[in-house]
Amino acid sequence: MNYALFTKKQWTLNFTVKYANVFHLGAQLHLSSFALCCIVSHYIYSIHSAVVQLTQLSERIRDFHYNEDQTHAQLNRKLQLRDQLYYAISPIFPMCGLYIVGSSLNGFGTKRSDLDLCLMITNRDIDQRTDAVVILSSVMRTLESNKIVSEQNLILAKVPILRIKFIGTFHDITVDLNVNNSVAIRNTHLMCYYSSFDWRVRPLVMVVKEWAKRHGINDSACSSFTSYSLVLMVIHYLQCGAQPSVLPNLQQMYPKRFNGRADVRTLNVSLPFEPIPTAMGWQFKEDATLSDLLLGFLRYYAFQFDFDADAISIRMGKKVNRAQVAQNQSPFNTLSQWHCICIEEPFTLSNAAHSVYDERIFQDIKKAFVDSYRELDKQRDLDRFLGTPVEPSTSAQKI
Repeated sequence: MNYALFTKKQWTLNFTVKYANVFHLGAQLHLSSFALCCIVSHYIYSIHSAVVQLTQLSERIRDFHYNEDQTHAQLNRKLQLRDQLYYAISPIFPMCGLYIVGSSLNGFGTKRSDLDLCLMITNRDIDQRTDAVVILSSVMRTLESNKIVSEQNLILAKVPILRIKFIGTFHDITVDLNVNNSVAIRNTHLMCYYSSFDWRVRPLVMVVKEWAKRHGINDSACSSFTSYSLVLMVIHYLQCGAQPSVLPNLQQMYPKRFNGRADVRTLNVSLPFEPIPTAMGWQFKEDATLSDLLLGFLRYYAFQFDFDADAISIRMGKKVNRAQVAQNQSPFNTLSQWHCICIEEPFTLSNAAHSVYDERIFQDIKKAFVDSYRELDKQRDLDRFLGTPVEPSTSAQKI
């Protein structure tokens, strides 16, 4: 997308309309040609300044993504570490598979993202409260004698994880290992294709995640967003909040690829898309710049999305009634999950934002959207928008 070309066309259209209106009004008020020229010159200057600000903001967003994006070298190191862990674990689980999930593979990773792994030992669901803990404990004992492992911590959660730290070559990578959480593999597969569908998706998601982190609303342990729920919010906005839409509904467009029933061992993030079905009527449009989309995202959730009545569903590609998603028939879904913010998880149909349950923090989140929109709309300054930089976190960063 050529930012300069787009903004020049937009400026020309706006100027033509305003220029005609100014001279029409000037004739009615009997203003001199000099006065009219002064008015027009001021208008040209103001429009040019706005265009420059928009272009600079888009470029800053693009540069921020370029500087923070996970490199191919970093991904290759994670692949090497995955292989070493697989060779260490496979003797006790000979038929297992070890899959990279989350931001390291789905296109939304940063230079600071840790490595999330899913150990698949069976195609059946297991009890995460009991079976998963037993399996992770076995892995933990096996890795105790591994010379590259420096520290292990078994974290008991809804989906238990074994957090592993290393010495030597991989000292800067932390691994979060779960067992048979197949939905994480499906999510990674779907998010990878959304992130690659349009070049604007990844920069926008990265800036939104960084903004949320620096404003203290990207921490599920403190009743705010997970990174995954923020990604779903961005995708939803790009599906039906942005005009024209930037993203289609991939689960509807390619039902066989993203049906939620395929064997996760067969999912491949490197397969290209088939041609878009003609019946879908989808057309790529690059009218909106990154700055347009970031402002639009904030405006959408600050003023347009009704958190009291609406729920997000990227599976259906639209806003839906909260009561509708709360009644989804799924073993993963319960009414008690649907608190302040409702974001349907596209495969389990549960609430991906169930961590936001504190009403006071929920009000702080809504205020952050409003205040940040007004700040960015006025200043068009990415650094001021992001706020005070934070130190890189040593905790695991999810997608």
